[in-house]
Amino acid sequence: MLQRTYNWIVSFASHPYAVWVLAAVSFVESSLSPIPPLPLLIPMCLANPHRAWSYAIVCAVASVAGGIVGYGIGALLYDTLGVWIISAYGLADKANELIATSKDFWFWVLVTKGLTPIPFKIVTIMSGFLHFDVLKFLLGSVVARFTFFLLFALALRVYGVQIRDFTERRLKLATMILLVFLVGGFFVLPNVL
Repeated sequence: MLQRTYNWIVSFASHPYAVWVLAAVSFVESSLSPIPPLPLLIPMCLANPHRAWSYAIVCAVASVAGGIVGYGIGALLYDTLGVWIISAYGLADKANELIATSKDFWFWVLVTKGLTPIPFKIVTIMSGFLHFDVLKFLLGSVVARFTFFLLFALALRVYGVQIRDFTERRLKLATMILLVFLVGGFFVLPNVL
């Protein structure tokens, strides 16, 4: 079953709507959804390595746009939707600590968290709640998300053949590594915010 799922994802990576789905997942991940774009970005870059840069740019642009929605949730709907999203991740206490301590350094918090696989929506929502300067928010988001996705694309361009060979030979192990990488972000999230 795992092999069929892998084959389906890789075949979908060449689908005409794959880029739109990648953009949608990246957009929603920065404001609402816990599903990151990496499970789709990786096979797309492996299936079409010559398009890795364009896929990374799609992810970055959509992520920044979704971050603006997250900022809006924090600025306008924090008491309802924002609190619910943050509570769903078990971060209400950490959010209160951030409110009290990090406003002076928020630009660096934004950039640092945007460079990790930790869900970006937490930082975008908190940026809106703190009424962090919108231009600084946009600058930090652009720097962080473009750097993150372009470095990811670079790694896939340089090591894509080896990654694909490893994935196809040891699919179960590769799947476990990806799950640890993605799910691990949720376990370490409360400790690093």
